[in-house]
Amino acid sequence: MLGMTIGDVHPGEGRVYVQTKGLGGAKEACPASPEAFAWLALYLGDLAQDGHRPAPDEPVWWTLRGPTRPLTYTALRAVLNRINARIGANITLHDLRHTLCLRLIEDPAITLVDAQQVMRHRRITTTSTYLRPRIDEVITKVHEHYTRPKPRR
Repeated sequence: MLGMTIGDVHPGEGRVYVQTKGLGGAKEACPASPEAFAWLALYLGDLAQDGHRPAPDEPVWWTLRGPTRPLTYTALRAVLNRINARIGANITLHDLRHTLCLRLIEDPAITLVDAQQVMRHRRITTTSTYLRPRIDEVITKVHEHYTRPKPRR
């Protein structure tokens, strides 16, 4: 997502285009929430107030400290490290991705294949490692199975 340009953001379609690791670095559509576009608009508004209006072929993400320049992976890690030091945590960029996948999978309206597409996992087995059945849900489902009327044969 750090490589996204302004031209990769399509709020009317509800998607952004992100560069994949595979496929020769091609950009693929990825769904984004209306809230994500609202926050992005606020962020870009703040940049504009500071006199920076990125062109369509320029990056979405910029540094806020020092001279304005594109935000790199190293700079974003430094931001997280400062936050971690302040709150006594050890959050990584991958933790944020992991949290997204867990939240998607916990939503009964999202299929495992949907989550796979959002996460850009090549294999469904990678996404399925995030499945964590809740024991109370398993007990309820199994109870329903045993108490459901059986069809006559």
